[in-house]
Amino acid sequence: MKIRHRLSLQFTLISGIILTVVFVLIYLLSAQYIQNSFYKLLQMRALVTAQVYLEKDELTKKKFLEIEKSYRERIPDESSNIYDQDNQPAFIEKTRYNWPVSMLETIRHKEVYRFRFQEESGLGIYYPDNQGDFVVIVTARNTTGIQQLNYLMWILIVMFFVALLIVFLMGQWYASKALGPIKSINRQVKNIRSNNLHMRVEQGRNKDEIDELATNFNGLLQHMEQAFDMQRSFVSNASHELRTPLTTIIGEIEVTLQQARSQEDYVQTLGTLLIESEKLKIITDGLLQLTRVDADLTGANTTMIRLDELLWEIQECWLHKMPATRLHVKLNDMPADAAQLCIRGSRSLLMLALQNIIRNAFKFSYNRDVNCLLTYSQSGVSLSISDHGIGIAAADLEKIFLPLYRAENAHTFDGYGIGLSMTQKILQLHQAVVTVSSVPGQGTTFNIFFSPAHKF
Repeated sequence: MKIRHRLSLQFTLISGIILTVVFVLIYLLSAQYIQNSFYKLLQMRALVTAQVYLEKDELTKKKFLEIEKSYRERIPDESSNIYDQDNQPAFIEKTRYNWPVSMLETIRHKEVYRFRFQEESGLGIYYPDNQGDFVVIVTARNTTGIQQLNYLMWILIVMFFVALLIVFLMGQWYASKALGPIKSINRQVKNIRSNNLHMRVEQGRNKDEIDELATNFNGLLQHMEQAFDMQRSFVSNASHELRTPLTTIIGEIEVTLQQARSQEDYVQTLGTLLIESEKLKIITDGLLQLTRVDADLTGANTTMIRLDELLWEIQECWLHKMPATRLHVKLNDMPADAAQLCIRGSRSLLMLALQNIIRNAFKFSYNRDVNCLLTYSQSGVSLSISDHGIGIAAADLEKIFLPLYRAENAHTFDGYGIGLSMTQKILQLHQAVVTVSSVPGQGTTFNIFFSPAHKF
């Protein structure tokens, strides 16, 4: 069921419940009013009956005639009874009902008593007089009231269904208007494919939840477009990196097979094949390691890592390299509590990520000195790694973390473009943010920001 129909039905159901409660209250209050009005009419009839039979000698003739005229205007199916103080019928000989003594005593006690008998309403009054104390009982069927209630009930039923129909139709119209922007978004989304991810969904000006949906969807499209670009770049770079050694291997084999060769030629060819095969192995091992980084960073493999100690360890490692290189480590604004320099993660993976950045810094600066600056602040710990190498062009800065991507000025150096991609993934798993700034010919700086210690 479409949302438009579901909203209309839900709105109709809610309205139906409200209308039911309101109409039932109207009916019950109307029934109560009609019943009270009829009892007041019965009370008036009881007084008129008492005056006709008991007050004849005390009223003027004109007044008595008025009362007698009122008495003749009887209620349909009206029945009257008058009982004296001995509980015997008086004045009215032909009566429809003979009321028990217990009811008469109740009327004397309450003076005015309402009751229901079979399908009729009844009212009894206690009427003291100079002739004695009497009880007057009048019963009648409220035929007019019942007809009014039936008429009211049918009016309410008809109004109920007409109102529900109007509410449903109005709900359909309102839901269509409210969901119009979503339908527009659906039409636009249907036209977006992998070859036109640059398209975006039009946003409204109401700043409501639908506009927020369009904004989030456009953000998703942007991420997808970047992911597709990265995938295309990866495929292109991977094809290039894998094709070169494969072309060399195939070419060497084809040349060697063209004619008989000496043993030295075969050895030389096999040596070339071995070198190129090792390049393929390095590339495939790097890609495999890149895909396994997620599995290596689990809660069981993590520990608290002090970043300053890790840097001292890396510095000591590079002092023993051949040729010896100098990594300068500087600490700035260190906290009184050394635990503030700790993050939770995998020591081996974090060491690998930082070593990849530092190794590139030495490689692309021809083994010149590299500087590491560790700075503490309330918001976290930042690490800056700077070199004085060849730098990175602005067009390449956003792509250096792509797998197998290498900048134009990096092709003369050994490497396959896997290290920085792995580094970024490791740092992301440690909830760290890495940014790069560079000036071609002057050097490059990697800035890494670590959030406070966290749990995996």
